[in-house]
Amino acid sequence: MFLSKVLRIVLIFFIATGIFLGSFLVFYSGEAEASSITKWQKMLERNGIDRTLWQRYLPKITHKEYNKIRKLILSGASATPVATPAAVAPSLGPDISVGLWYFSKSDTFKLTANKGYNIKDKDGKIIAQVAGDAMTKVVYDDNGKLIVSGSIPDTSVDDKVTFDASDGDNSSIIFDVNKPGDSYDHFRGKIEVNYYHGNDIYNGNSSNVSQMWVINILPLEQYVWGMGETTGTGPDDHVKVMTTIFRTYGDWYIQNATKYKPLGFKIRNDSGSQIYGGYDWEKDHANIRKAAEATRGQVITYKGDVALTPYCSYTDGKTRDYPGSDYPYLKSVKDHKEGTKKDMKPGDNGNHMWGLSAHGALGYAKDGKSWIWILGHYYTHVDISGIY
Repeated sequence: MFLSKVLRIVLIFFIATGIFLGSFLVFYSGEAEASSITKWQKMLERNGIDRTLWQRYLPKITHKEYNKIRKLILSGASATPVATPAAVAPSLGPDISVGLWYFSKSDTFKLTANKGYNIKDKDGKIIAQVAGDAMTKVVYDDNGKLIVSGSIPDTSVDDKVTFDASDGDNSSIIFDVNKPGDSYDHFRGKIEVNYYHGNDIYNGNSSNVSQMWVINILPLEQYVWGMGETTGTGPDDHVKVMTTIFRTYGDWYIQNATKYKPLGFKIRNDSGSQIYGGYDWEKDHANIRKAAEATRGQVITYKGDVALTPYCSYTDGKTRDYPGSDYPYLKSVKDHKEGTKKDMKPGDNGNHMWGLSAHGALGYAKDGKSWIWILGHYYTHVDISGIY
């Protein structure tokens, strides 16, 4: 009898406690709801991943769930159980805008494409739709305006004109931009011509200049296909190292770069930023695209944020700590003998010796080290994360 009374008292206690805890959890989850948008959800949104593929995981997308969604996308499967799941095209990532080159007021820009394309003004309004083989010309007019001609009657536009696929599929359009003196002049995605007048940001001085910039806007993954930093002729793991670094550097610029905003782009196409060869380089160096597809969407991160991944050709036997505390993953490490030139000093021939040694990485790849091991060796305490 006494035992029964004790059990009843204990039961009443737990019921009361449960009601209290339930109220607390409802209150707590209400607070959490307001701050449940994680960086992984932001990545999904930034890369335009269909919300129906991750709705079931709300209100809080974790890293683990993010990777599940990404794997489903890469496999072409649906993330939600439906009777007839539609195939999902693998993401090519966020757009990156690349400053290819600039021309002067006296020059003429010429363009054709492999299929029909739109001509748009600075507000995105379609001026005309023309056949792919129709050549369009752009020249400077006056007062910061441009004249578009050739494929259409002479038309004055403001300081920017854009060209993209008239069928809406910019992933398969290839523009021939007729770059003077350069046979690597075919580019995927959109092309812009942007007039700029002001301080010479590109060359880093305060003199006033007038420049017409040719800009390529395309998905990050297709940008990696045209990586001009290597020919892709080494071991597969070395090419994977280089494509991953190239993608990471590009993604860092997408998220953080502001210097070239007045010129209309995020990153330059030269050794001061990254060398990008476009479609012609992609076509002539097939191993680069192969390695990019094998590492699709993978970037180097530090504590969840995309890392800045500088690299050089050689070192004197070890890399260097990056000065200051901004990039704690750039620590001095031993280089491979293939990347070592004993008499070299930091700064010689552009070899700052921060981050990865390209020839050292090649040596490690020849020794059988994996691309993930190599990246972990040169960049301290980093992770390799899929962003799309």
